Amino acid sequence: MEWLSAVTLALAVVAVVMAAVAAWHVLGFGARLRRIETRLSGLEGSTQQLTEHFNGLSAGAVGYGEHLARLEQGQARLRRRLDQLAAAGGSDGSRFHQAIRMARKGAPAKEIADTCQISQVEADLVVLLHGPDAESDDS
Repeated sequence: MEWLSAVTLALAVVAVVMAAVAAWHVLGFGARLRRIETRLSGLEGSTQQLTEHFNGLSAGAVGYGEHLARLEQGQARLRRRLDQLAAAGGSDGSRFHQAIRMARKGAPAKEIADTCQISQVEADLVVLLHGPDAESDDS
């Protein structure tokens, strides 16, 4: 029977050791879990900041898009008005008609202003609206 007591004692020692190892792992797991929770919280904060930045940038882009649309509408109105002046004939119309032809051929604004006897600002506008780099509304 002594050997039964020795086996029981050995089993009890093994059980205590196993319980100690398990407790050690559980405690280590808890610490790792707390570190993971802390990291997750930081990532959630970063995600929130990125979302706020993205929303701000999106709102700004919409504002710039609307502003650009208004500028394009204004440019189209100016182009039509300039074309109307050129088509109307008379001294102003023929000067602008000539200025438009020169701009389409790539003449610089200074040359257009001098040749057509229009102001530098008018010549700049003609080049902007009808020069080689201008987008055409003819399509």
